[in-house]
Amino acid sequence: MFKRPIHNILTGLGMLGVLLVGWWGWYVFDGSDKAEQRAMEAAQEYVNVTYPDLSLRVADVMYLSLYDPKYHVTMASDTSVDTEFVVRITRSGQVVDDSYEEDVVSKENTYQRISEAYDTAVQQTITPTFSNRIDFMTELSDPAWRDDVAHGDAFTDLQLDQTIDLEFYGARYGILFLHAKDDSYTYDDVIALLRDVKRVADENELPFHSLKLQITIDGNERYVEGIRYSDLDSPHLLARLKQRMKD
Repeated sequence: MFKRPIHNILTGLGMLGVLLVGWWGWYVFDGSDKAEQRAMEAAQEYVNVTYPDLSLRVADVMYLSLYDPKYHVTMASDTSVDTEFVVRITRSGQVVDDSYEEDVVSKENTYQRISEAYDTAVQQTITPTFSNRIDFMTELSDPAWRDDVAHGDAFTDLQLDQTIDLEFYGARYGILFLHAKDDSYTYDDVIALLRDVKRVADENELPFHSLKLQITIDGNERYVEGIRYSDLDSPHLLARLKQRMKD
């Protein structure tokens, strides 16, 4: 006579358990509105005390539950384009650390802003001319993360909120990486292609420091780097191309 009530109780407990497990999973993987609000308030209070000379606001909040179950609160300035960094906060509202030194003081934000502007300019002005045969990538020489800057000057002496001068930065630090598509080229074709790239860059007043190239020559895939802008008009370009070429 007690089987049905017991069954109902067990069923109810099972459903409650499922709900609790679901709520716990949602809280762990997605956080909660209350915890997010607590994290934003904690981050704002933290920067007000730690960086009192900066006027900062909350620009974004992310809860990265899978590998770092903390709130990442992005703080940004309305007066400094490069002053943006992350404060990590636990769900309980405790500050773990911030990335001000890595992102702002190191000028990493400044570097990324100029680098992205250079890449955008290349993709908009040079790439379309060669879109049916060449893929372009760009980089700016930066010793902070590149071990080999032998073919580009060190990207140093940046200032916070540095004005972007693409002609200056491109000529001193810009590296174009050209990946030719499946067609096979002769050496004469390669020289003509590289000089054509220089011509288009000059026409758009967007110089570069050097080139890297991955291309198929006479049926063999080749890779070459360190072809400087100044090499492209040299009568010795073919010799330099072969000298720096790697299989």
